[in-house]
Amino acid sequence: MRIDLTLACTLVTTVAKTILLTNDDGWASTNIRAAYRDLTAAGYDVVLAAPVSQRSGWGGRFDVPSTKDLLTDGEFGYVKAGAPSWGHEDNDSNIWYFNGTPSSCVSFALDYLLPNYYDNKTIDLVVSGPNEGPNLSSGYYTVSGTQSAAYYAIYRGIPAIAFSGSTLNNSFFKDSLSNDSSDPSNVYSKKVVELVDLILNSTYAIPSETGLVVTFPQNTTCVDPAWDLSRLNGDGFFAPSITYNESSGLLELVQITYFTEESYNCTKGDCSLQSDYEIYLANKCVTSVSVISVDYGATLDTIQSIKKVLGNDF
Repeated sequence: MRIDLTLACTLVTTVAKTILLTNDDGWASTNIRAAYRDLTAAGYDVVLAAPVSQRSGWGGRFDVPSTKDLLTDGEFGYVKAGAPSWGHEDNDSNIWYFNGTPSSCVSFALDYLLPNYYDNKTIDLVVSGPNEGPNLSSGYYTVSGTQSAAYYAIYRGIPAIAFSGSTLNNSFFKDSLSNDSSDPSNVYSKKVVELVDLILNSTYAIPSETGLVVTFPQNTTCVDPAWDLSRLNGDGFFAPSITYNESSGLLELVQITYFTEESYNCTKGDCSLQSDYEIYLANKCVTSVSVISVDYGATLDTIQSIKKVLGNDF
């Protein structure tokens, strides 16, 4: 099913132009700097606020600095120990780092930067990512720092999009940022602008308590992937797990494990849609776009079933 963004929208009368950009790979990563460059070039007023260090897999953890200065170097050594725990680029006061997590970086921007440096400017859209690697299925929804920044923003009443790439580049923008149109960071940034344009130039708006989770394809020859509406849940899910190493006697992290949900029965959303991981694993030139909601309430049928379990006391 090709995406029609108007299906998930409601009428608005203004065009949003101000974007808060964040991630979990750090403010000096190539992907976020490419997105900043291209969103700014597209005419958006962009405030970048991202962790000073790599914070992948920290999920919704909400950390704030306990010291005024950094005790260790930031990612890639770009900010040195002893520097302030938050600050901005010398040549661009719209690019900020914060010694925190993705969720707390969003709060840092909304609760500190905007009132103190931007005259309480209104953020119209939060863009998180593009992440260095995919975040597939509902199993990574609470694990991914990229997605946590998005759902924290949604809690705060701001629509948000979490973008994830397929390349595990972990690269420093000073070494890797280029104008090569086939470079994954630039492919992603071009598509970020394209989707942001679609949303912010629409006569409709993303509803409250709602956002998008976007995963770019793993096809390495794909430089202009199509959009396809998807869902996070499928017949299974990917999530971290633990395995026992007999040689070391230690329990070790397994980053990606597939679990089959044989009893899964889709009851919410459009159950005809493919899951994001089905689209991703098909290895076509297609980007999945899943609609998420931070309203975690169960369906009425499910609530009625629980009432039966709890009995007459409820």
